[in-house]
Amino acid sequence: MNMESVKDEVALRASAISLAFSLENPFLLRCALRLKIPDIIWKAGPDVSLSVQQIGAQLPSEDPDLGALSRILSYLSTMGILQAVKAEEEGINMKYGLTNLSKSYLTSEDINPRSLVPLVLLQTHPAYVTAWANIHERVLHGGDNWKKSSGNGKDFWSSAGSDPKFSAIFNAGMVAVTKATMEDVLAVYDGFKDVNTLVDVGGGHGDALSLIIDAYPHIQGINFDLPQVIATAPTLPGVQHISGSLFETAAPSADAIFMKNFLHSWNDEDCIKLLNNCYHSVPHKGKLILSEAVLDLTEGYDMIESANIVDAVMLNCLPGGGERTRKQWTELLQAAGFSLSKIVGRKGTVTKVIEAIKC
Repeated sequence: MNMESVKDEVALRASAISLAFSLENPFLLRCALRLKIPDIIWKAGPDVSLSVQQIGAQLPSEDPDLGALSRILSYLSTMGILQAVKAEEEGINMKYGLTNLSKSYLTSEDINPRSLVPLVLLQTHPAYVTAWANIHERVLHGGDNWKKSSGNGKDFWSSAGSDPKFSAIFNAGMVAVTKATMEDVLAVYDGFKDVNTLVDVGGGHGDALSLIIDAYPHIQGINFDLPQVIATAPTLPGVQHISGSLFETAAPSADAIFMKNFLHSWNDEDCIKLLNNCYHSVPHKGKLILSEAVLDLTEGYDMIESANIVDAVMLNCLPGGGERTRKQWTELLQAAGFSLSKIVGRKGTVTKVIEAIKC
């Protein structure tokens, strides 16, 4: 075996081992966020670096394991979440400061209104992890992987609806996604400008609708979601909350209907039923505006990988969920009486805006 072959084999082996240990990253990140390490450093000053002892002194423990903390901080620096700085003080080896990436993991709304902390805590929740550990069963036997893995026979939506703690984590995670997604939506899509009344189906507590109305104050918004969700929705300027299920009734009437990361939760048959209940709620030539991932093989490896990750999450949690290609979206919309008008999106983002017109 020549040296080049040896180098290639060593590199492949290293990559294979790295994949085997890739689970550690999200859980060490979860550890850092539960300990609020980025917040501790930020409170000392945006350009300040702290020692292990200084960070440990601010943890909610009288006897923190500084050795364990030191090792975790070192690993976080290799992930780019913290910056390791050689300390000048005697007896201190390293100090740790924030990086540009760190700002995504600060919890204060005043510092970072688009914090991803809730999303990390959701994706590393024990219920998610248990389902991932059994994903092979989905391949072997099909069906509802989450329900089979839950231990209580509940599917994903039943789990979210019956467990207040998990529900709170899920809702917070979805709000984090909404804030990040809506910035992209409003940057590339101006189709709200000629809409006077807008229904957000599955809009949660109305966060997306509120951001749309901030940009287009003339819009009268209707947030339409399940009763248990609307029950805890706050009062928002320009937003009327209405409870109901799109599976059971038509959406409230409006000029246009907006749905964000909603239809990817359901199979085509269910989606057509949902879209039919939208069709009757908008006028002729009325708009259906979707914010969804679009699988596109022409967008490069990073985008394909990101879209496939989202698709895998659907596979893990929802038996009928999944992402779709442009062709699949076109056919699905046509089956419900809508004509795809355009798909727009920021370069480098998985989620696109899909505009369809009622035929």
